Amino acid sequence: MTEGTGIQVEERVNQPAPAASQEHQGDHTTISEYLESLLVTVILALFGTSFVVQAFKIPSASMESTLQIGDHLLVNKFIFGGSGAWYEKVLPYRPLARGDIIVFKYPYAEMASC
Repeated sequence: MTEGTGIQVEERVNQPAPAASQEHQGDHTTISEYLESLLVTVILALFGTSFVVQAFKIPSASMESTLQIGDHLLVNKFIFGGSGAWYEKVLPYRPLARGDIIVFKYPYAEMASC
């Protein structure tokens, strides 16, 4: 109490934040975890489609006895490689064999000049 006024002054003690703000922080953590997981997934997918496996769709009838127009293929980019390189011992390379399907990049530059 202060002198002569009869007013009692209370000091506030640091109290924990209300439960609502704790829930809000939990939501923020969950969202950041989801975003981190999404980012890692996108990076791994881009790496995989760039260096490991790629999807293709058959555009023409050039292999009609084996593959039809519109068929979809997943191509393993690691199975065939150069010869005599240091990475042959690390990666699962093998020589070409009869019946292997090889995918070539479409020559867009030649098509544009026609």
